[in-house]
Amino acid sequence: MSELNRRRALAGLGGSLVAGLMPAGAAQATAYDSTMVVDAGRLLGTFFNPGWYVNHTHPNWYFSRGLLPAGTLKQLQDDFNVRWARVVVKMEKPPASNFPYLDQAASYANRLLLSFTSSTGTEKTPQEWETFMRDALLVYKARYPQIDCVMPWIEPNLGIVGGHPDNTAMTPAEFYPYYAAGYRAVSAANDGLEPAIPLTFGGPTTSNLPAEWLLDFLKRYAADKDARKRLDFLAVQLYHKNRDNPRQALSQRATLRSLLSQAGLSQSVPPYVTEYGVYGGSDTGTVGDLAHDQLVQAAGVAALGRYYVESGMNRPFHWVLHHGENVRKDMFVEGLDGVRLPFGHVVVMQGMLKDRYDDGGRVATTITPDGSATGGIGLGAISHLDSRQLTVMYWNYQAETGTTNRSTKLTIRDIPKSVFGDRIRVENWLVDATNNNYNHNRTTTFARNAIFSMDRPAEFNRVLSLTKNAVGLLRITPA
Repeated sequence: MSELNRRRALAGLGGSLVAGLMPAGAAQATAYDSTMVVDAGRLLGTFFNPGWYVNHTHPNWYFSRGLLPAGTLKQLQDDFNVRWARVVVKMEKPPASNFPYLDQAASYANRLLLSFTSSTGTEKTPQEWETFMRDALLVYKARYPQIDCVMPWIEPNLGIVGGHPDNTAMTPAEFYPYYAAGYRAVSAANDGLEPAIPLTFGGPTTSNLPAEWLLDFLKRYAADKDARKRLDFLAVQLYHKNRDNPRQALSQRATLRSLLSQAGLSQSVPPYVTEYGVYGGSDTGTVGDLAHDQLVQAAGVAALGRYYVESGMNRPFHWVLHHGENVRKDMFVEGLDGVRLPFGHVVVMQGMLKDRYDDGGRVATTITPDGSATGGIGLGAISHLDSRQLTVMYWNYQAETGTTNRSTKLTIRDIPKSVFGDRIRVENWLVDATNNNYNHNRTTTFARNAIFSMDRPAEFNRVLSLTKNAVGLLRITPA
């Protein structure tokens, strides 16, 4: 071995050991109990990256706690990769009172999805709702031209959120006049402003997937004779049973397309998941403390993201930067400026996974044993190759009660010379119970667990230590 090659080998080995990424051929890394094989020569097409879509703060958080602090906002602008942020405005608040809230979201997101809501205790008619939405949209769209989607309501089938003043749920027959009021308001705003980015409109933004309710709504839309009607996207918010079976996300897009077909509508209407997670409403964990639940949330959304990617789901929006009521759903530590929780780190890693829609594609990845065989509990991964980098995001989702830790051999084959040349740079990040986890040691940084360079190998091999609910990202770029 030449002196140069010897130094390269030592540098690669040393960087790997520091990171806990041990070369598979080293004596101390010969034991592994699982594998992930990434075939960089097999691209499976592009996808909508879950890291591109977030919900801004809960509207109640803004009005009770104020604006995001400067450090948090800077991270959203610099570290996250947000293409669309969903924002929520209430009927009871005049538009100007929402400007500071919307200004912050507009400062880090390319586009905004605007949801309208009101207190269930506020009496309102469809005509009042149309007037409110039309007048508000004329103001909001003029100030925020990047608003491109509008939803008229949130969870009408869930009484305590979008129901009647007595907290009973709305039926599709009761809700549809308000939906129609919304599309008329959007039509009036588009006609009045003639924006460069016209407003689109959709809903009904139900809680979970109530098939009969949704089909009734879609049939009413199909029978609507108003020329102004529009359903540019079909929106739902999904939590039910996600924690114990994230793989169910794989079939949700097909379910929504089937309902469109049954109603006689085009299956090309894109489905949007405007909220999702593993803790719905006021849910808490059952076996651990808050730190345990926040790590379950982080690994759970990674697992859910895989199945939204594999199924082609359009725009799955993470919930939420700050919730204010159930902090298991928070990406940042409440009361501190710019300090991320594990969930926030995972969304950043997803953003790093894939930068642009039209560059590169998902890479074939074989996992043994694959968590898909057990409802998404266990190992999972998504890989991507584009003109600048190859990324692999991986996790060991164990939900609430799982205890399995994994030593997983990661193999990457056919790293293309056309992209990387003869030398590669390898970086790795890890989030688990003790790494990049504020709840463990009050860390305020997001540290790389490894960085080293090496000759581009015929086959890249490393053994990963993935404790329960660990999530990692490996990125390869030209050296």
